[in-house]
Amino acid sequence: MNLGDAFMMTVPPKFNVDHLHFVISDPKKGTYVVVNVTSDQLRAGKDCVLQAGEHRRITKESFVNFVDALEITPEIARNLEGLIGKLIGMERPMSPALLSKIVAAGKATKNLQENLKSLL
Repeated sequence: MNLGDAFMMTVPPKFNVDHLHFVISDPKKGTYVVVNVTSDQLRAGKDCVLQAGEHRRITKESFVNFVDALEITPEIARNLEGLIGKLIGMERPMSPALLSKIVAAGKATKNLQENLKSLL
């Protein structure tokens, strides 16, 4: 994975629906942060609202879910890499503008754990 990468992955355990995920910090530094995109405003909040077309997979107003952000350690990263093409479908990376928007919102939100903010 690389900074700005986008991928589809099922969000377990309750949902059997693929969600769009974004890599919002640099994996080359070791541990990095991944967030998912959802239409569930109540779950995610309105800290970072995305509009249709900001990424090719975003077709309606959606929300970056900082509440459920994932801390990807090098060990977890190795496991994720093994799932690409199986349970993870890579997508076109984010534009630099979208990445900047999400990172700025991540730094400002109260919904992202402080230890994850420090990785942004």
